[in-house]
Amino acid sequence: MIAKKYDQNIITLALVRYAGVSPRTFDLLINIFRSLDEILLTEESELAEIEGISAESARRISKVDSHMEKAAGYFKELAQKNIRIVTRFDDDYPSHLLEINDPPPLLYNRGKMPEVNSKIISLIGTEEATQPGIALTTKIAKLLVSKNIQVISSLKPGIDSAVHVSCKAEGGHSFAIIDKGADNIKGEVEVPVAIDIVQTGGIISEYPPDVPFHERNFKQSNRLIAGISQAVIVTEFYEDSRHVHDILEFSHQIGKLSLILIDPEHGVLSDEKCLALAVQHGAIVFTGLEKIDDIIKALV
Repeated sequence: MIAKKYDQNIITLALVRYAGVSPRTFDLLINIFRSLDEILLTEESELAEIEGISAESARRISKVDSHMEKAAGYFKELAQKNIRIVTRFDDDYPSHLLEINDPPPLLYNRGKMPEVNSKIISLIGTEEATQPGIALTTKIAKLLVSKNIQVISSLKPGIDSAVHVSCKAEGGHSFAIIDKGADNIKGEVEVPVAIDIVQTGGIISEYPPDVPFHERNFKQSNRLIAGISQAVIVTEFYEDSRHVHDILEFSHQIGKLSLILIDPEHGVLSDEKCLALAVQHGAIVFTGLEKIDDIIKALV
């Protein structure tokens, strides 16, 4: 039986990479069949009868056993690049991702994964960061590290890159969700920050290492930043901060705590329209760092 010969990571990889199973389809299959073994043993005709699975998708899934050797080979190739696959069946798969509608069946990880039993906060902001925004972000990143909070952000320039630099400066670690494969990390900002991150934290992607950035990846990765943490904190954002607006919208959809931090010295690092929209998306606005301890204690 295929399920006896190959472990769950390789079977999941084969379903995603070679059978083209999407996060929603994978979630549907697991909810119906409860195990990979049962999926592999299901006939094409039975798969095709499931609402939400096309005839072509049913055909590919039923033939996935023919791709197992390729999947095993690719698994070894990734290991040689120091990239591991973390599936929904692994103990270190981020449990909060299961709260979103389409949790990824697998993640590609270079470095470490966040500890599942520790508190996690996403700290994000605009790419067009100002000095006050970076200063405020640095303060809160260092505070979170001092409280042993795991910090998540993207690799984008501006506020998000400042998050990782600040965490390292405080002797802590951080994690970056990226919107492409790890081999496509490029640029004067991304590369050095990514190198620093993997020394103590990790790079996480839904995409294989050879996948370049594509516009559709942008929103998909933002949903992971919202989903992976227990709360989202924004320090600076404006109308063109799509990254931030996406994450606040996703947070609202899944009931995730989101907060806008106001600089006590410089005031709101946003504009009135954006702040109003964030509040419509359920964000809580607060000033200064004094309430951070209360927020941390409230995270479960």
